[in-house]
Amino acid sequence: MRAYIESYGCALNRGEAMEFESALRATGWEIVDSPKGSDLNMIATCAVIETTELEMVKRARYLSGLGKPLVVAGCMASAMRDRIEEVAPNARFVSPDDAAGLCRAAGISDSDRWAPEPWPGTFCHTIPIASGCLGNCAYCITKIARGDLRSRPIERIVDEIRRIDWRPGFKEVQLTAQDTASYGRDIGASLPELIGRLTSLDLNMKVRVGMMNPRTMLPLLDDLVRSFSSPRIFKFLHLPVQSASDRMLGEMGRGYCIRDFMSIVGRFRESFPDMTLSTDLIVGYPGETKEDHSENMELVKKVLPDIVNITRFSPRPGTKAESMGGKVVGRIAKDRSRELTDLRFSISLSKNKAKVGRIVDVVVTERGKKGTMIGRTDNYEQIILPSGLSLGSSAKARIVGCSPIHLIGECL
Repeated sequence: MRAYIESYGCALNRGEAMEFESALRATGWEIVDSPKGSDLNMIATCAVIETTELEMVKRARYLSGLGKPLVVAGCMASAMRDRIEEVAPNARFVSPDDAAGLCRAAGISDSDRWAPEPWPGTFCHTIPIASGCLGNCAYCITKIARGDLRSRPIERIVDEIRRIDWRPGFKEVQLTAQDTASYGRDIGASLPELIGRLTSLDLNMKVRVGMMNPRTMLPLLDDLVRSFSSPRIFKFLHLPVQSASDRMLGEMGRGYCIRDFMSIVGRFRESFPDMTLSTDLIVGYPGETKEDHSENMELVKKVLPDIVNITRFSPRPGTKAESMGGKVVGRIAKDRSRELTDLRFSISLSKNKAKVGRIVDVVVTERGKKGTMIGRTDNYEQIILPSGLSLGSSAKARIVGCSPIHLIGECL
């Protein structure tokens, strides 16, 4: 039997799709690269913004038209099922974080025989640690799709990681959830506890911790900083701020203020001065003023993040923000997004240029373009390396060039 799988959106959604792919392989299925040559097609959908929603509908229509059994998973399967049913009336729908449901849809039993596999062309394993969240952000359809927090037990996560094939070389393990900082609150555990358990394992890996909400992270701050001190943890912090305006954060229902965000960043940088900081901003949120945008610009200039994920507000069905007044004209939102993007790349290019000449330790995690390899430094900086290196290998490299989004290295 042959299956074709497409996945979109966040790392959590893609990680769940990879788990399904691994389960299929373990029970004798072949994963093919074309939906036309399959016996079963599956799409893991995303509904975070309208443009993505439209792409999902387009893909579901195409896959349904092939006349093969179609499984629709991901956030649209629960939050916007009717949109997919319009174009794929015979599809089978499986809610997010329902591995057993996916297996049933494929006619296989949900067993522990499968082993997590890396993304194609990488040694990166994405491990979902929880689904749902503790928040109730006014704009978020993911909350509607995934509901309240459901954490996986620590021993289940450890067991899954132990099943990885550790023979070929060094691995990157990516812990993912809607909010990794909230992990364990529903089962009497915590993210620092999980990190401590993983870093004690005698396995050849480095761990990247996924996105953390400032509100749920604050009570854990000291413990998290201590857990990040392990050499097995990438010094990478993904901390979405969403807006530099306390008024806008209140409208969004984020549950923290800018002072909280700055406190977390300051505490981490005090312990890890060269860490990589990634943050998110929503542009054009209902009621956002010119002054709010200026505050966003000033925050980026002050904090100097390495990565800024900028999203123009898109009203999502069923959310509080969908019916809010004060809509920002599309042209203005686009201009603000462009201005922030230009600033973000200017900052990251300047920071990367200052790194040229440094010698760094690198772990090779991915295959790049034109025969190159992609490595990660201890601070999770992406560095392009020449061919001749193998996945999972370690190297020392001198940084000889850069772009706004990566470094260029030569091996020593």
